[in-house]
Amino acid sequence: MSSIGPLLPGRLPGPLLAKRLQSNLQRAQSDLQRLQEQAATGQRFFRMSEDPGAAVRTLFYQKALERQSQFQVNVIADRSLLELSEQSLSSVGDALNRAKSLLLSGVGSSSSDEEKQGLATEVRSLIDQVVGAANTKFRGRYLFAGSESKRLPFEELGGGKVRYNGDQQSVESFIDFNTKIVNNVDGNKAFNAVTEPLTKDINPALSLESKIASLLDGDGVTLGRIQISINDTVNPVQTVEVDLTNAETIADIKTQLENAFAGSSPTLTVGINTNKNGLSLTPSGGTVTVTDLAGSRIAANLGIASNAAATISGADLNPQLSILTNLTDLNGGAGATFTDGITITLGSTTTTIDLSTATTVQDVFNLIKLENLDINVSLNAQKNGIAISSKISGEGFSIGENSGDDATDLGIRTFDGNTLLADLNGGIGVPVDAGLKLEITRRSGTSISIDLSDTKNIQQVLDAINAVDTGNLVASLNSVGNGITILDDDGSSTGPLVIAANDISNGLGIAGTESGTVATVPFVGKEVNPQEAKGVINLLIRLEAALKSGND
Repeated sequence: MSSIGPLLPGRLPGPLLAKRLQSNLQRAQSDLQRLQEQAATGQRFFRMSEDPGAAVRTLFYQKALERQSQFQVNVIADRSLLELSEQSLSSVGDALNRAKSLLLSGVGSSSSDEEKQGLATEVRSLIDQVVGAANTKFRGRYLFAGSESKRLPFEELGGGKVRYNGDQQSVESFIDFNTKIVNNVDGNKAFNAVTEPLTKDINPALSLESKIASLLDGDGVTLGRIQISINDTVNPVQTVEVDLTNAETIADIKTQLENAFAGSSPTLTVGINTNKNGLSLTPSGGTVTVTDLAGSRIAANLGIASNAAATISGADLNPQLSILTNLTDLNGGAGATFTDGITITLGSTTTTIDLSTATTVQDVFNLIKLENLDINVSLNAQKNGIAISSKISGEGFSIGENSGDDATDLGIRTFDGNTLLADLNGGIGVPVDAGLKLEITRRSGTSISIDLSDTKNIQQVLDAINAVDTGNLVASLNSVGNGITILDDDGSSTGPLVIAANDISNGLGIAGTESGTVATVPFVGKEVNPQEAKGVINLLIRLEAALKSGND
C-alpha cells in the first residue's frame, strides 16, 4: 500500500501541497480497494497487463479445464447413448425369445390353420416391436443409423419388406485429448440388416498407372535406391544405383530405370511382365542383374531382385482394385468384354443392366446406381473386388448373367460352379447323401438314375450329369439369370424331358418337364441360391410368412 508522504512546508505553494495530498490519498484508497478485492475474490491480478506471463499460463490452463469439462460431457453423452442402445437391443432379445415360443407352437399338426394365422399376427406385432426398437431416437439422433443419424434407419415398405436406410459407419467422440471411442452401433451390426456382400478377388492386372501405394494388397512399397548391372559382353559392364524415392506409379519406375541407362549402350527396357502382375526388365543385349543395397529390400519388395538373366520377369505385386481400374485389366488382364450385361433380382423383380458403355469400375458402379435399386455397391474391404449387397429384409437377392459372362467376370454372380450345395435354399442345402438319386427320363424314353452322393458343389453336379452321355445330355449354368440348364439332344429323340420331383431335384431347382418336341430347347431350372439378410428382422418376416402359408 502507498503511504502518505510528509508535507514539507516552505518552498511549495499551498495549492500544490493540497493536490499532492489528494493524490496520495487517492492512491492509498485505490491500493486499499485492490487489497479488499484480492481478499474477497482470491485473485491476484485483474488485468492481463499486470502479469502477461501469468495471464498466458492462466489462459492455457483455463482452456485445458474447458476441454476436460467437454470430455466429461462427452463421456456422459456416450454412456447415455450406449445404455439406451443396450436397452433397445434387450427388447429385441425379448422379441426373439417370444418368436421362438411361437415357432414351436406353430410347427406341425399341433396347431390348426386358424391358430397358425393367430400366431402369424403375433409375429407381425413382434416385427413392429423390433423395427420400433431399431428406430430408437435420442436427442434427435437415431441410434442405429450409423453416421446417417438424422435419417430413419429402418423403413417398412409393405409386402413384408423392411429397408435399411443407414450406413455401416461408426460415430466417435473424444474422451481425452488423444483418445476417441465409438458411441454407436450401426443397424447392420445390430440387426444384420444387409446381405453378405457378393464379392470375389478379380485379380486386377498391373498397369503403368498402378500406384506404388496400391501394391502388395495395399501395403505398398517404401522406395529408395537399388542397384542394376547390365553385361552385354561387348561393352564394359554398366552398374548404376537408381533412386526410386520419388516414384508414385509404375510408369515413374519405368521412366527412372530406363533413363538410368539412356544415351549409351547397353540400354534397358522396363514394362509389365507376360502375366500382367509384375515388372519386366530386359537389356538391349546380354544379361541384367538387380540387387538391393546393404540393409535394403526395395528390389525384393518390387519383385525384381534377381541374378543375371536375359529378362527379369518380376513377382506378383498384387495391385489393389480402384474405381479407376479399367475393366480390361480385371482377372489378370484377360481382356473380357462387357457387352451382355447382368441381371439383378430383388424378390420377384428382375432388372437387366447394360454394361456395354462401361470402361472402368466406376462406370459399372454408375450404371448400377442409375437403376435406383435397394442395394449397396462399392469396392470390397480387401480392395481386390466389387462388393454388392441388398438393403432389404424379407426378400431374396441375386445377380445372374444376361447371355454372357459379365457377372462372372466381375466376381458378383450368386450361382456358379463353386457354389456349395450346403449353401443352397437358404442354408437348407440339398440332401445328396440321403440315399436318393437324381431321376431323369430322357427324350428317348430312357430312364436314368444319377448318384450325386459324392458331390459338394454345383460344378460336381454338372460333371456327374454330363458324364452320363457326353455331348448329348448336357448340364450347364443358365445363360440368363441363375440355375441349372439341362439339354437332351441325341439328334433324333423328341419326347418330353422329365426330371422327377424329389428332395434332390427340388433342392437343385430342376424338378419339372420340358414337354416341347424340339430337342434343342433345354429344360431351364430355377434360382435356388437367393441371398437374404441373416438378421432378426428377416427371420421374423420369414416366420410370419411360413405361419400364414402353413409351411412347416
